[in-house]
Amino acid sequence: MTTLSVPGAPRKRRRFSPEFKAQILEACLQPDASVAGVALEHNLNANLVHKWLRKAKQAATSGQPDFIPLPQPKSSACHSGSAERIRIEIPRRQGSVIVEWPLSDAATCRALLRDLLQ
Repeated sequence: MTTLSVPGAPRKRRRFSPEFKAQILEACLQPDASVAGVALEHNLNANLVHKWLRKAKQAATSGQPDFIPLPQPKSSACHSGSAERIRIEIPRRQGSVIVEWPLSDAATCRALLRDLLQ
């Protein structure tokens, strides 16, 4: 079936659901994936996908404070080793990513996380 366009008629923009956008962005974040390749696979313009990536990054970093104070757990003899470490678990489809860092070097951990999230 061929689609005829009427000269001068406004072209309708396609709308994409947040779920579809999330699926595309997840595909772009896979190892060895290229934004252009993912866009081509889904009949999208690569510039549009780059725009979605920028917006997702801005949404993830905007409005969030750099530091969120957490209550300190009461240390006990059986948990004294774990209280001296920072442990962050990030759930992912392929399996959780766990970052453990010495509490004495919290500033370096914070800098690493900030760099990773930018």
